[in-house]
Amino acid sequence: MNDLQRDRILDELRGHDRYDLIVIGGGATGAGIALDAASRGYRVALLEREDFGSGTSSKSSKLVHGGVRYLANAEFSLVREALKERSILLNNAPHLVKPLSFIIPAKNIYEHIKYRAGLWLYDRLASDRQFAPSRAMDLSELRATLRTLRSDAFTGAVKYSDGLFDDTRLLWDIVNKAANHGATVVNYCQVVGLIKQGGRVSGVEVLDKESGDSFSLHADAVINATGAWSDEIGALDSEHDEQTVVPSQGTHIVISRDFFPSDDGLLIPRTKDGRVMFVIPWHGKVVIGTTDEKLPAGTTNAVPKEQEIDLILATASDYLQTPPTRRDINACFAGIRPLSAAGAGAKTAKISREHAIEVSHSGLLTISGGKWTTYRLMAEQCVDAFEKLTEKPHRPCATTTLKLGGDANTDDFGQFGGNRDAFTAFMQDNPAYASALSPELELTTGEVIFAVRYEMARTLMDVLARRTRMLFLDANATANAAPRVAELMRDELHQGTEWQESQLQEFAQQAASFTVS
Repeated sequence: MNDLQRDRILDELRGHDRYDLIVIGGGATGAGIALDAASRGYRVALLEREDFGSGTSSKSSKLVHGGVRYLANAEFSLVREALKERSILLNNAPHLVKPLSFIIPAKNIYEHIKYRAGLWLYDRLASDRQFAPSRAMDLSELRATLRTLRSDAFTGAVKYSDGLFDDTRLLWDIVNKAANHGATVVNYCQVVGLIKQGGRVSGVEVLDKESGDSFSLHADAVINATGAWSDEIGALDSEHDEQTVVPSQGTHIVISRDFFPSDDGLLIPRTKDGRVMFVIPWHGKVVIGTTDEKLPAGTTNAVPKEQEIDLILATASDYLQTPPTRRDINACFAGIRPLSAAGAGAKTAKISREHAIEVSHSGLLTISGGKWTTYRLMAEQCVDAFEKLTEKPHRPCATTTLKLGGDANTDDFGQFGGNRDAFTAFMQDNPAYASALSPELELTTGEVIFAVRYEMARTLMDVLARRTRMLFLDANATANAAPRVAELMRDELHQGTEWQESQLQEFAQQAASFTVS
């Protein structure tokens, strides 16, 4: 396990201000770029202005998939590309990526034939055997498999396989692996300016948001991998005047598995707004989503909207015998899709999820678009572009077979992901930390302390939303546990009661969007 002590890392940044590459943005794409570049032997700094994965990368649909619905738009190359990356992720992170079967109910023979044909093509595009091929289900098997489904409206179903994962835990494993290969990674460091020499971007001005100190870093190139915030960084480049990202919001709700006690997922093929929707077993709960709401340019904060929650509940009521209501929602969350502006004139559901890599006249390299499943390929292409931009000899990409830690012999994605063994050893050395912090949550003192000491957790949100997933599973119970967690963190971080009270206020404000009134 890496010694990821934030104070030590900041000393390293200030002491070694020259890098081959500086990556701005600690989401899936930025972390993937840092890992790819570091594993090729480049000296890399990864800077995240909040916490790793605090934006879009912690609020995904929890799926590693090719994108069945993209077949309808004839985006065959995107689907094939994503299916290949799906297999690579399963091989490299079997502790956090699991095959999951999905069932698509069919109302008539026409739908049955259409779904069978589409999924036959999906199987062909995948061309591997790690995920079970699609097959037909008759009505009796459908009823036996999905006991709480309103099966009276259906004549059968089609079953296929995709991948399920824990997004933020996988992200942390990518960050951790990048550090293991020599990358300097740090959170709560904001890029507030670009340094130029001879009109070319040659570094960044950085603000440490904890101390308020500023410092400069220099590099051969800078990559803007900030997703929905891409245009903010682009605005620091005086030559940037075009919109690169179209923000779209996707909302999910989380309910009890009593409503859907199945180990399979459900794909709802068409909602009222023309999307597909998923019902997914995840961490002992059920996640239902997602929506697709176009947002004004420059929007960087996603909050579930009333109409989105109503749409999800209405859609679920058409398929589940016991329809969930607002009172049944344990948590809700919304993330922003940083769609490429190349399709800005279309409905967001129709905008391609393909990514784009652009280089400004001053040499700022920006990546936009894409999806979680293809983060590794996006990173590979970004590092290739960095080599071309800086005229460096090409070094082969190593991430196709680079293991991200952990193995497949874990249940429920494995506690602390690739740090599971280290956490187990930590708890063996500190048995007193096994005490539970909440009767409703499976959260222990040890998990909080481990996250602070070894995983750079600095805030309540870091611990309760990302190092653990408690806020995503039960928002009210997590809020009740927050005061005790803040007390533990205060002591670990050597802070005072003022910090503790400030954290509780900040957490209450951010966590409010996870609850439904």
